[in-house]
Amino acid sequence: MHARSTFVIAAIIILGLGAAPAGGATGSTPAAAAVRSGAPLASPSASADPAIRAATPAGVRSASDFGWYSSNWAGYAVAAGPYRSASGQWTVPTVIPTGRSSYSAQWVGVDGVSSAALIQAGTQANFVNGTAHYSAWWEILPAPAVSIRTLAVRPGDLISVSIARVSPGRWRITLKDSRSGSFTTIRSYAGPGGSAEWIEEAPVVGWRIPPLASHAPVVFDNAMVNGAMAQLSAADAGAMLRRGMLVDTPSAPDADGNGFVVAQQATPPDQPART
Repeated sequence: MHARSTFVIAAIIILGLGAAPAGGATGSTPAAAAVRSGAPLASPSASADPAIRAATPAGVRSASDFGWYSSNWAGYAVAAGPYRSASGQWTVPTVIPTGRSSYSAQWVGVDGVSSAALIQAGTQANFVNGTAHYSAWWEILPAPAVSIRTLAVRPGDLISVSIARVSPGRWRITLKDSRSGSFTTIRSYAGPGGSAEWIEEAPVVGWRIPPLASHAPVVFDNAMVNGAMAQLSAADAGAMLRRGMLVDTPSAPDADGNGFVVAQQATPPDQPART
């Protein structure tokens, strides 16, 4: 395990909330600090998008098969910053109907594991009250997340997100939907840029982590930092662990080192083909 991944693990050990240590046994041993939570997501419909809190990894532990485990994150995180930009793309997954409400989010962010700051943007794919709901959003902690109401998100849409510093203390957030258009905003942000993330998440809803929405595999691609390919390694990967069982698992990086698949299964899926 190289130094960068060691830093990622050290930075995101926060609080045990059902995640397991490296040996695979369940546990909830408190670690260094309490889980952060942001304000509720501003959303067009309370039934479609209830109070979804800031994306923060809960119960992260180091692991032998992955660089880290979390009870609500799966994907890749790098921490060899400072990062002035991070970007990536994915296709909005279809959510599968279940007997209870469930939630998922896909996003690109900067600083999510390296500090109390976080700037991010992405999509939601939820199944609430018997209906699937899809939307786009952006967020800068500690402010509330903001729904992007000008974009109509549907499963199968290709989403591209770019988060980039344009001047000291000013960052540009851009989210493009291949079908419905694009959104850009420039905001103040003072985070250190110490890490970058490409994540499939079970977002915190009403101060708890609800069931993860049953989703089709999510293929992340074109992951970039500071204008260059991210060069992801297997040690940067993390899997979602609930009650001692893997529930969302990333693949190895693709041959370009800039993409991977996250699938709702206990074993890593096949890595995506070179694109």
